[in-house]
Amino acid sequence: MFAPSRRKQRRVLPYRVAFWLTMALIATVMYLQRSPIGLDGDPQSSEGLEITREASADVLVVLDYKAIRASGESFETRDWSAVWINIIEQEVGPVTIATPQSLSQQSLSAARVVILTASVANQINDALLPTLRQWVLDGNLLVVDQPEGRLREAFSANGRAGSRRGQQITFARDLPNPFHAQLQEMPLSTSYVGSTAARNDATTLLAIDGAPAIYAATIGTGTVVTIDFNLGEQLVALQQGKPTARFAVKAAARPESSTPSTEDLVLDERLRGASVPYADLLERFIVYGVLMRYAPLPAFWQFPNGAKGAVILVHEDSQLGDGGGWMLEHETTFGAVSTLLTTVDAGLTSEGAAQINKRGGEVGLLWRLASSPAEVREPVGMGRFKPVARPIDLATQLKALKATLPVDFVRSTRTLDGWWSESWSGPFETMAANGIRIDTSYGLRSTSGFAFGTGLPFLAFDSRGMPLGVREMPVIVPAQAIAGPSLEELLRISAEGHHQALTVSMDPALFADFPDAERFEKWLAMFQSVQDAEHVMTSALRFDTYQRNRRAGSIRSRLVERAPLPENARSSATAPNHQGTVLRISAEAKARNMFIVVPQNLGERRFLIARQGAKRVQGELLSTAAVTEPASIVGFELRRIALEQGFNTIDIYYH
Repeated sequence: MFAPSRRKQRRVLPYRVAFWLTMALIATVMYLQRSPIGLDGDPQSSEGLEITREASADVLVVLDYKAIRASGESFETRDWSAVWINIIEQEVGPVTIATPQSLSQQSLSAARVVILTASVANQINDALLPTLRQWVLDGNLLVVDQPEGRLREAFSANGRAGSRRGQQITFARDLPNPFHAQLQEMPLSTSYVGSTAARNDATTLLAIDGAPAIYAATIGTGTVVTIDFNLGEQLVALQQGKPTARFAVKAAARPESSTPSTEDLVLDERLRGASVPYADLLERFIVYGVLMRYAPLPAFWQFPNGAKGAVILVHEDSQLGDGGGWMLEHETTFGAVSTLLTTVDAGLTSEGAAQINKRGGEVGLLWRLASSPAEVREPVGMGRFKPVARPIDLATQLKALKATLPVDFVRSTRTLDGWWSESWSGPFETMAANGIRIDTSYGLRSTSGFAFGTGLPFLAFDSRGMPLGVREMPVIVPAQAIAGPSLEELLRISAEGHHQALTVSMDPALFADFPDAERFEKWLAMFQSVQDAEHVMTSALRFDTYQRNRRAGSIRSRLVERAPLPENARSSATAPNHQGTVLRISAEAKARNMFIVVPQNLGERRFLIARQGAKRVQGELLSTAAVTEPASIVGFELRRIALEQGFNTIDIYYH
């Protein structure tokens, strides 16, 4: 045998190289067809909104969005003044929102309570101070949040001890137990301003570590309340969760994935399985225990039909398709409706969606979040050759779901399995860009309770402190809860004063995969428990619509001293000359089944009677007696009154 000559080898070499390159290319193509290269998604995102309101309202909140954007770069130094929007809209309803540029004498004169947020703490000029002081002297309430400069000199303690991180709330004036003890147990993420000397005429209303954190001073017939701690940071950390200093979410170690989930946002381990909604407790103390202490206000009740709370029913389905709506058939027999959250690949058809809509149910998106274990990807390429794959984004998933629905919108979402992003506010920004109004992604996978300090929908923020057009409503009872308070216990806690929306998640596939008569009977018994606790059962969309009606309504009121009492009330009155105090209210209810609440007492004066539909006929004031019923929120006693849809005039008499 003769070895090939070198010349022949050189002639053959290019063909060998070409052959093996071709084989490598074929192998690469086959591999890429089976395992495409993954591309990162480029999700849409929305910047925060400069929310302003010109509502007919008793409360005026002043915000400077430019100052909010320019505030500190870390979570603890960021200005969270916009939480006041959520506080007032949640607890009262309508609110007027102004900026330093739009604040005027006219807007001041129309309000009974003005809140100067921390974003304007050092922007009150010398010309406006006398106007504010006179407005307070006339009997109104001014709230100054972490004041600085001239504002602090005029109305607050000196603040010379500087800022300190808070450890515990140690005192809350006139907040009855068990709520007082509960507030003292709330985990803190806030700082407070210490002073070398208290204001001499101030009354401490809330203390942190023994130092006054909220206090009030009387000026003329009005009052100035100082909030001397970072209320915004505390509420955002509780509700939306506390990220790293630079707004990243650090995932806990999990065997299945290193992707963050909403569980990683919980402020403190003590909140896991919590039976107290700490954020709402703090907000309600501020509204009912502070604001209404000095400026008695009417407020829209938070639940339709005067109910003590609400149970929001959501069902998550990624496999049953049309079968995922079977639970709604049973729910409608109890007068309830629910939200079916479905993935786009679950198999829901137009016919199935139409049946859900016909029964009054809602279809929302169970979102397969990009860069999470739940994501789905679509191949990209030319013809049959698709060597890369990119995540299917939220907009595409929404478009696919809308194509099966009898309505042209999707308002509710939840991320599948509660996965989140390394960006603290990123998913919310994507939701806002796609028209989502209510999200239920927050919650723990196997533990019930108020891990995020609330069951009520709260306004979400971006990392610059700007509000987004999305509200988060955490799941309080997950589908497979094995720890935490039971639904029955949560209903009792809500009915006895915390008045909550309890979002309950149920997986329709659990019954299909593991038929369990005991589990089914327990589910049916839930409806009786909800009715016994006087809670309504509804869907996420319907509850959100009711809250939007509360915010879109109007409430105006004024106090009239030494007003003559109605003839039928004089025999029981102890005031001289049959005179008393009247809280005169005009309110517009945007929907049926709305109620307002008013304080049971005004200091030493007690509720006497309510008259509705007051109008003058030939110089005489005519009205009819209004039916009222007792109510309370975190121990503060109220009277609740039903409204007619449209405009209402009501006089509340105290003596």
